[in-house]
Amino acid sequence: MSDLPEKNQGGYYTVRIRFSKVGSLQYISHLDLIRTLSKVLVRARFPLWYTEGFNPKPKISYAAPLSVGTESLCEYMDLRFTEYVGEAIVRETLNRNLTDEMRVFAVYYPQTKLTELTWLSYEIRLHTGGAGDELAAACRAALSANPLIIRKQGKAGEREVDIRPAIRSFSVVAEGGELLLRCVLRADSAAFLNPEHLLRILKERCGVLSDPVLTNEWYTILRTEAYNASGEPFV
Repeated sequence: MSDLPEKNQGGYYTVRIRFSKVGSLQYISHLDLIRTLSKVLVRARFPLWYTEGFNPKPKISYAAPLSVGTESLCEYMDLRFTEYVGEAIVRETLNRNLTDEMRVFAVYYPQTKLTELTWLSYEIRLHTGGAGDELAAACRAALSANPLIIRKQGKAGEREVDIRPAIRSFSVVAEGGELLLRCVLRADSAAFLNPEHLLRILKERCGVLSDPVLTNEWYTILRTEAYNASGEPFV
C-alpha cells in the first residue's frame, strides 16, 4: 500500500505551505506577495498544475490575506502539483529562493480545505502614554462591551456592526512599559475581523495612541496562529 497522497479528481496533488512574512516585508501588499511567490515557484521548477485557456497560470490559493503593516508567523498557501514532490524538498527549495523575512515552516499534503481556517490569533503591542495596569483594565472593559458596536464602511455606505461574535477571546496586560493585547478573531471570509478595529475602539474609548506627535506612540501587530471552527490548530 502506497504512503503517497491521493491525486484530486482533477488529476493533481494539493500541497500546503505555511510560511512567515515579517520585518520589512510587512509593508508589501497581498498583490505584491502573489507576484513575488509566483515568480519564486516558477524559478523553483516545481511541476505546477496550470489553468487552461488562453493565459494559463499556476493555481495558487491563499488563506486570509494579510493587511499591510501586519507581520505573520502563520501564512498559508495551497499549490497544485501534477507530480508528487517530497515535503522536505519543497521546503528546502523554497527557502533557498526566499529571504530571511519570509521562511517556509511546514509543507504537507492536507486533508482539509483552506476555507476551514476560521480563527486567527494576534499579538498586538502598543507603545502608548500611560501604559500601566489602570489603562490595561480600561481597555479590557472597553473590549468586554456586549454588544461591541463599530461603524464599518461598505459598498452600501457606512453601517453599524456588532463585532462581539467575531472575537473568540482577548486579554490586555501592561508589560514592559507597553500594553500587550492578545486576541483570537474570526478569519473566514463571511465574518473576517481585522485587528485594527479593536485598536480603533481602544483609541476612541480609552485614549490610547492619541498623542498628536505621531512618533511618540506606535504599535505592532503579529499574527501568531490559525485555528479551525472548533478552536483546534489548523492543519
